[in-house]
Amino acid sequence: MGLLRFSSIWFSRSVWVGALTATIVLFGMQGLAVAQAQNSALTFNNGGFIQNIIRAGSTADFEMVMGRVKEGLQNSDDSAKRRQADSWKIYKLPAQADGSVIYLAIIDPPVPQADYTVSNILLEAYGQEEAQRLYDIYSAAAAGYSASEIDPVQ
Repeated sequence: MGLLRFSSIWFSRSVWVGALTATIVLFGMQGLAVAQAQNSALTFNNGGFIQNIIRAGSTADFEMVMGRVKEGLQNSDDSAKRRQADSWKIYKLPAQADGSVIYLAIIDPPVPQADYTVSNILLEAYGQEEAQRLYDIYSAAAAGYSASEIDPVQ
């Protein structure tokens, strides 16, 4: 068994893996208010790419929440939010060996200065109580996330 040294204390790899897992779980269960405080607006200039890794058995929950995100944008009185919904396409990849599923979102063309942060969209569209409920479902389904600006080549 390999040991890792931290200062003058030696830990087995299982201790490090357990500590890392606990950290991921604790931060993965953040509430809506914490998510909003930590997230600045997610905006894109030329195009956007979002990758969500969803836990095995949680795809229906993720798809339901993202459906509500799109519905909230589409039903907005703000025409920019309706354009935001139209430019946000989500694709589902086949399940991975561990049962998790990767969803890829392409935002093309992005709406200038539009915020694509799920927590902010939910809060604006549905109010605090419903947004919290939906964000808790979204957060519990998530195993990983990344977002990036993308630039067209041609």
